[in-house]
Amino acid sequence: MTSRPIVRDVLRMLGGTAAGIAMLPATLVAVVTTPRRPAPTVLDALATRLAWVDGIARRVPPSARRTRGLLALSALLQLVVLCILVLIVAGVVVGVQMLVAAATGGPVALFSARPGRVTWATVGLFVVPGLVLLFLALSGLGGIAWLERRVWETFQRPDVGELSQEVVRLHTTLDEVVDAVDSERRRIERDIHDGVQQRVVALSILLARVERSDPAEGAALLRTARDETQNILDDLRDVAWRTYPEMLQRDGLAVALRALRDRVAMPVHLDVEAGPIADRAAETAAYFVASEAVTNAIKHADAASITIRVRSGDGLLSVSVEDDGVGGADAAGTGLSGIASRVAARDGQLRVHSPVGGPTVVEAVIPCG
Repeated sequence: MTSRPIVRDVLRMLGGTAAGIAMLPATLVAVVTTPRRPAPTVLDALATRLAWVDGIARRVPPSARRTRGLLALSALLQLVVLCILVLIVAGVVVGVQMLVAAATGGPVALFSARPGRVTWATVGLFVVPGLVLLFLALSGLGGIAWLERRVWETFQRPDVGELSQEVVRLHTTLDEVVDAVDSERRRIERDIHDGVQQRVVALSILLARVERSDPAEGAALLRTARDETQNILDDLRDVAWRTYPEMLQRDGLAVALRALRDRVAMPVHLDVEAGPIADRAAETAAYFVASEAVTNAIKHADAASITIRVRSGDGLLSVSVEDDGVGGADAAGTGLSGIASRVAARDGQLRVHSPVGGPTVVEAVIPCG
């Protein structure tokens, strides 16, 4: 029961390693052109080939500054594989010619052997060394398959300097996220204090007036109180929506953005070209980028229209919000810096382009699994 998987794994290892020589020309070109094309494509092809050999997906490539070293070593290993395959083919050709010569009594051109010189005894003398050399050649291919995986792991692993930079970045991002959360809490408190709380106070005053009024006036005050209750509910829904819209978790990013568009009085053009996204954290970050950018455009940009574009592919989710307002948006402002921290926490990038006179474009690119 175990022989078949072992044989299959050995064949996949040898076949996948030998197939690497087909990538040799592209790998040599990629070593020179790194980090430009075709280096990213060759790197993806190498990861796919290694995954086919051992069944382990390699979704995180090495850093850009390590790519050239990885590709150079890969090219060297592929050259060695090419030499091994050439030796194997040469050995097979010699063996076939010797077998034919022994069976027919003909000559062997490679050895300049005359007809009848190669006998079955001569073939027997070459069989054992030939099999040993074939075993060593196949073992060499297996060793190179192991080396290729080790090389990928070595170059993918960050060094001490990169780890130190990452620790600093994570500390900075954590501080920024904490500040963003505190700012969001203060905003919610202001919304409740200035909106809901004031309406509740007004409602309590109305109810107190109802107690002191005659029935006719009391009926009118109760209708006003009922309307005020509806206003309070609307304010609470707005606060809850800005905190975290339920449909984002339930229905996904596209539906939540359509609901955001419908809640805005200004014309909002929505252009979504993205399939289902399994990474909810990336969707959440993208939604709040769009929501904050739309809020800023309404409050500060004096814009007539807004366009939201969403794209996904190659493990990235991008969302951009463009308005035709007066420009001059401050990327260091409370709102934009908050969503920048949210995007950075997902190892993404936020770009703000807002020249005076407009237009303003806020774009976030977020890795998604």
